[in-house]
Amino acid sequence: MVISVWVSLLRVMASHRVTGVYIRKWLEILIFVLLVILLGSFTSFNVLGFYFYFESSLIPIFMIILGFGYQPERLQAGLYFIFYTLGASLPLLFMIISLYYWVGEIRIFNLSNSITGFNSNLMCLLVLGAFLVKIPMVFTHLWLPKAHVEAPVSGSIILAGVLLKLGGYGLCRLGGLILVLREVKSYIIGLSLMGIAYVSLICCQINDLKALIAYSSVAHIGLVIRGIFRGFKWGVLGALVIMVGHGVSSSGLFFIANAYYERRSSRSLFLNKGLIRILPIGSLIFFILTRGNISVPPTINFWSEIYLIGSLLGFDTIIILIFPVGSFLGVVFRILMYSYTQHGRILFLTNRAVTFIGREILLIVLHILPLYMFFLNISVVFG
Repeated sequence: MVISVWVSLLRVMASHRVTGVYIRKWLEILIFVLLVILLGSFTSFNVLGFYFYFESSLIPIFMIILGFGYQPERLQAGLYFIFYTLGASLPLLFMIISLYYWVGEIRIFNLSNSITGFNSNLMCLLVLGAFLVKIPMVFTHLWLPKAHVEAPVSGSIILAGVLLKLGGYGLCRLGGLILVLREVKSYIIGLSLMGIAYVSLICCQINDLKALIAYSSVAHIGLVIRGIFRGFKWGVLGALVIMVGHGVSSSGLFFIANAYYERRSSRSLFLNKGLIRILPIGSLIFFILTRGNISVPPTINFWSEIYLIGSLLGFDTIIILIFPVGSFLGVVFRILMYSYTQHGRILFLTNRAVTFIGREILLIVLHILPLYMFFLNISVVFG
């Protein structure tokens, strides 16, 4: 709830370039409506109420993408976002109706005991698919890069900051389903492990800066799936903390990428070169946020990865050979992203740039502070 309010305030600050009082008013109304829906999702004790808020969040973000996006392809991106999520969420609605019919109880806190009667792995997997698409998991992630690329900066910030976390929150709330999936969860953990390496290889050949950051989110969220599906305290705590850390680091990267786009009129890695010579403060900020995305100390993501590695080693020791490959490839494409944009010869066609204004620096500092300050007092998060 705190990160929802925090990110929503940052979205309002990031939308200062929206021209027109009438247009800006509608954007702020959509931000406020989406904040209310998110708070309703995190405070609902009823599964049906959670499903209602979970699906209602699609409407404001779809209107933000469609009404304030930059490219004509924003309609296709919005439709991908709507139909992927709605199509995967229908089995969840059928499960809620079935539970109420057979058990007469749809409160979240008593749901784990009620779900044990559903011993069908296919049923449980279809229900969890609603959250795996929302996170998203590899092979259900096609909507995410399209939505991020076509959304305005406020839409990208809320998508990366909070909306992707609804899937992880739902997995934690409906943890009883994971206990039923004893035979299937090992395949999901293996798929998330291989998915990190797969997405990292894709990122090494992407030219669009915003799409590259979006794909890095898919690789990062694979850690959340592994931690939650382990079903142990270390894994769940690590998954929750990495969702918070990813929410501020990834949304900050989207903002800095949008700042470069506004000044250089291009998101291409080949056209945005040598930025360290004309925007040195931007290069420093980009480096700090990239470090947070890599999960190196002193960031909160560093602690979360230690917890996740500890929980995964108890699952299978062969993971100690597979996990470093995905982590190494994740570092490779993030360093490529930084070096391609900040170093090299400046192209004379795109040599227009001005420094960051005070509002933008304040917004970026508010992204960086939670990422680094929690490292100094980690007991606030891990208890």
